[in-house]
Amino acid sequence: MTKKIKKETKLWLDQAVEHWKDAVWLLEGRRYSACLFYCHQTLEKALKAATVETQGKIPPKGHQLESLARKSGLVFQSGWLEDLAEITRHFWRVRYPDYQQAVYTSKEKIMPTYQKTEEIYIWITKQLLKDN
Repeated sequence: MTKKIKKETKLWLDQAVEHWKDAVWLLEGRRYSACLFYCHQTLEKALKAATVETQGKIPPKGHQLESLARKSGLVFQSGWLEDLAEITRHFWRVRYPDYQQAVYTSKEKIMPTYQKTEEIYIWITKQLLKDN
């Protein structure tokens, strides 16, 4: 059974779902830098949903996932804040053609970030939807 969540939480989670679908589609289409951009967007929206749901606050404007996580009211697994900081670095790097051409060139190169995004995203969603 899932709990009833706040209307604004649902709006943020719905955006996260859409961004995750975009990330999956971009991965399948071998658009690797864009895939990582949407991985970041997925987590950003999920973390902002957590802030609304657990803190009862308007989520802060910003893109630093580690900072958003610290303000979300969730207790993250060891190492995940560092992972979120790394995903944020990818979010900035994928905007630059030199990184796109040198770093984000294959599925193998981006899969660790993609898989970590998926793991954290699923966990956040479960935290928000589970009955306490």
